[in-house]
Amino acid sequence: MVNENIGGWKRYDADMKFYEKIRDEILTVAEQAGVSARQQLRLELGVEEILVNVFSYAYDDFGYIWLKTSVEGDCFRLEVADHGRPFDPLARDYRHAENVPLADRQPGGLGIFLVKKNFKSVVYCYEEMFGGMANHLTMLLQMK
Repeated sequence: MVNENIGGWKRYDADMKFYEKIRDEILTVAEQAGVSARQQLRLELGVEEILVNVFSYAYDDFGYIWLKTSVEGDCFRLEVADHGRPFDPLARDYRHAENVPLADRQPGGLGIFLVKKNFKSVVYCYEEMFGGMANHLTMLLQMK
């Protein structure tokens, strides 16, 4: 696992085997910043959704993920960037229609909905970062 600091950003290998270590680092920083225990649960849900999706779908082979945390007013800010295939998770509502029986629903679709519901703000852009075009997701979570 690479943990290289770049202007407040930390770079990691985009590999599921590092998920728990990365999650724990983010949650430790959030706790130290004063994020309440209740909001830390929401943060953990968001971290899981975003990281697992990047680790599972962004790259065909090896790649990196960049993370940056900060405090912005009364919010904890988490930024995630990767050079994987372009994907805007906010482009459409991925939830299943309510009239579709549970047995007939395909897996997925609720995670990003829950992230959008639990975070004050979620913003996506595709932009030049770290020497290439990157998916860049910024999430703001109320600290209390």
